[in-house]
Amino acid sequence: MSDYYDLFLAVDLSPDLSESALQELKWLLGQGGMPSAPRSADWETWGHPWQVFAGGAASHAFDGADVSLLVAAEDRPRPEGGAPWALTVRTCVHEDEFGVVMEVVEWLLRQATTEGWVGYVRDTATEEVQHVVRHHAGFDLVDVRTAEKRFRITWS
Repeated sequence: MSDYYDLFLAVDLSPDLSESALQELKWLLGQGGMPSAPRSADWETWGHPWQVFAGGAASHAFDGADVSLLVAAEDRPRPEGGAPWALTVRTCVHEDEFGVVMEVVEWLLRQATTEGWVGYVRDTATEEVQHVVRHHAGFDLVDVRTAEKRFRITWS
């Protein structure tokens, strides 16, 4: 049985994205045509490019759906001008594709303006969760360990 990863990202991207970066991002989300030379990953190593964040279907290995949405955050303009692009992605990633997807995540987070927590990765094999934390020098996957319960809500 194969392992799968549940990947969730929620970030703001620069309002000054280049036209080529915006075209590639829309293609990765399944919202546009493929660019002539995708730069988000070393696609030759992986065989061929594909729309890694195209959503709109039930997740293969997790409850819920794979989704992706990119919108201009018009109600949150930046002080220096322009509205950031707001992006949310939730996708199921096969273990064989994890490396290329993380290359795409790196490319994506280079375009981001969000600092700190930007998402998580969950593994079907272990059920372990890692936070995705972006900082000025890159991003980290940080292990999540249950240390204490802060509160509990009981359904009646």
